[in-house]
Amino acid sequence: AAPLSRAPAPAPAKAPAAQSALAKGASALFGAGIVLGSLTLKLPQILLLLRTRSVEGLSLAGCYGEIPMCASFAIYHARLGYPLDTYAENLVITAQNLLIIAIYWVLKPPSAAHMLGVSTAGVLLHAVLWLLPARWQSLVAQAQPIAMLWGYLPQILLNARLGCTGSLSAVTTAARFAGCSIRLATTVLRIGDDPWLLATYGLAASLTAALLAQFALLPANCAAAS
Repeated sequence: AAPLSRAPAPAPAKAPAAQSALAKGASALFGAGIVLGSLTLKLPQILLLLRTRSVEGLSLAGCYGEIPMCASFAIYHARLGYPLDTYAENLVITAQNLLIIAIYWVLKPPSAAHMLGVSTAGVLLHAVLWLLPARWQSLVAQAQPIAMLWGYLPQILLNARLGCTGSLSAVTTAARFAGCSIRLATTVLRIGDDPWLLATYGLAASLTAALLAQFALLPANCAAAS
């Protein structure tokens, strides 16, 4: 009788390590895409302000809040040695937010004392955050939800009070929502279980979703709303 042929051995399953490396590689590409996209994130908002030469409906308090909201993210990631592609967009967005504040000050100048006070407070705040020892950097992460509320809530409340979205850019807001949602996923894959970061990105996605809902429900023209 012919010898019994052996059944072919099953193909070995893919190693979890290889799958993890593939997922991290994909998330790194997404992260790089977010950084590249951030180069033009605020461009629609900047162009809208320059075209209309009006800041009506744009919250100056919210513009101020976006500076520590983004810059403290970058400081936290950098001080803990996280990969650059997981936070570089915050550096770019911070620079764009500074430009928006400068345009706001030109179009609707506050007092010199106000501008000096805000500038000094901003420099001191971020110097303190950078100089915090690494063992205390968790305090920066724990304060992120507060910074996030400061960056978004004034604009949401102003839109509700005026009954319009005014000079706020819908394109920029939609891009921010997409960026926050993607960054939530890349944080899980590239950094892991950092509950404060995950909670903050989740809060950011929720707040930008609220702004998008206002675009759907409220007119852009504040004169039409009054």
